[in-house]
Amino acid sequence: MHAFDSTSGRLTPRTRRTARTGLVAVCAALSLTLTACGGGKNAATGAQGTGKAVPGDTLTVAEQQAPPTLNPGSLDLGFVDFTMLSYESLFYLSPEGTVQPALAKSWKYVGTGNKELSVTLRSGVKFGDGEAVTADAVKASLEYAKKAQGNQAHYLTDATITATGPLTLTIKLAKANPILPTLLTQSYGIGQIISPKGLASASSLTPTKTSQGAGPYVYQPSDSVAGDHYTYTADPGYYDKSKQHYKKIVIRIVQNGQTAVNAMKTGQIDVYKGDYTSASSAKAAGMSTVGLPVVLQGLSLIDRAGEVSKPLGDVRVRQAINYAIDRDAVTKALLGSAGTPTVQTVIKGGDGYSEEMAEYYKYDPAKAKQLLKEAGYANGFELPVLAATFVGFDTMAEAIAGQLSKVGIKVKVTAVTSITSFVENQTNHKYPAVSGGFTEEPMYLEGLDLFMPGSKVFNGFGSIAPELTDLFNKAAAAERAKLDQQMQEYLVKNAWYAPVAFTPVNYYVRPGIGGVKVSAGAPFVSPLAIYATK
Repeated sequence: MHAFDSTSGRLTPRTRRTARTGLVAVCAALSLTLTACGGGKNAATGAQGTGKAVPGDTLTVAEQQAPPTLNPGSLDLGFVDFTMLSYESLFYLSPEGTVQPALAKSWKYVGTGNKELSVTLRSGVKFGDGEAVTADAVKASLEYAKKAQGNQAHYLTDATITATGPLTLTIKLAKANPILPTLLTQSYGIGQIISPKGLASASSLTPTKTSQGAGPYVYQPSDSVAGDHYTYTADPGYYDKSKQHYKKIVIRIVQNGQTAVNAMKTGQIDVYKGDYTSASSAKAAGMSTVGLPVVLQGLSLIDRAGEVSKPLGDVRVRQAINYAIDRDAVTKALLGSAGTPTVQTVIKGGDGYSEEMAEYYKYDPAKAKQLLKEAGYANGFELPVLAATFVGFDTMAEAIAGQLSKVGIKVKVTAVTSITSFVENQTNHKYPAVSGGFTEEPMYLEGLDLFMPGSKVFNGFGSIAPELTDLFNKAAAAERAKLDQQMQEYLVKNAWYAPVAFTPVNYYVRPGIGGVKVSAGAPFVSPLAIYATK
């Protein structure tokens, strides 16, 4: 799963390889559900009130933290909003969650098994420096991203990229990947193509240098101040003027929610990606709120073989933990209307969601005690749980501890203050359970990031389930809707996790702004989609 990066409001896979999970809670507990948002959005679609689109002068979007670089090949996923404006991607992920043409005008998987993608590029497209976008240039950019050691590089680890013509290329994979086009959209830095000139001096792709992409906007360092604001102007040579909704887009760094809302009142900010603490003041100021409950909090029962905590090796114990948690009560107490109770790792309508599993673990402490008795733990046991002092992790751990104590499970919470320590302690086989958070995503990515043996941080004990692995491999190579659902059902029935609630990422929007829309397939707003309304 993607951990939540508080620096940007995005969920980032960085902690899968480095410090990813520690950032989830910072905003996981700081979001508001659709039902509590108010304003002009449509709760059914997660869209801000619409109006007729008109050409816009300047759009100002507020983010919470500044990016360390503007190199899409090595940039953390949480900061892709800063590069997608100036680096056109191979494909475009629409607000509805569909993959559409961008630099690539067409594509298809060759043969069976989802192991070879054939791509045909648009003709006549140029980078901002005037050089043509060719198959060789795209290949070079993808090869760079593959080797740049960015946190998305592993998606291309087994890829062999070949330019088969001036505007055609193939991407062959050693293992099936059914969503490679999605991973090469603007939502992932590896799909944002860097020009040959930019690759020649990749170390210069910083906030002090002009961007080197083929996007609808060009980053202007002379009109930007790193750490404060980043300015992008429409590229007059861009191939599709309909995508240039504004003459200029500015991304401002505003860490304080109230400061952002105050700036929105005076028209200094149009869209703010924030947390639930800003909801009341934003609503009072007449702002709309858009968001989907996609950030999950709860327990990861990672010692599924009972290596450190023998009881967790018994599925009945893990199931007992799930039955012992009153999700409605915990959600209401900690998150209020900002939480959506869940027993699954995906949201309703999301990839792999199972209606049959929705009420699988109804609160039943009596059943929990019975399962513990059957497993030989009638008197309970002690369960060490790792948490962090970031917003939500330690609080959620203590709330769950209170629930489990009622059935005899004595939770001992150890909260750490360092992201690095939090990640290391999930993989050193010291703590059998972790109070953390993820964001729901396609089941294929959940497998890579969350529950397959190679998912490192989130599967710190390297749990292996042949049945689950078989389902994953089959789903990756075939029509996967039913197989994805079967994977989710396996995770729930075998209690690999004890989820508690989903919380959303929120976008606050001034009147006169359209295109701020989210969906299960695209839960984060792309600045490319925002437009002025009449």
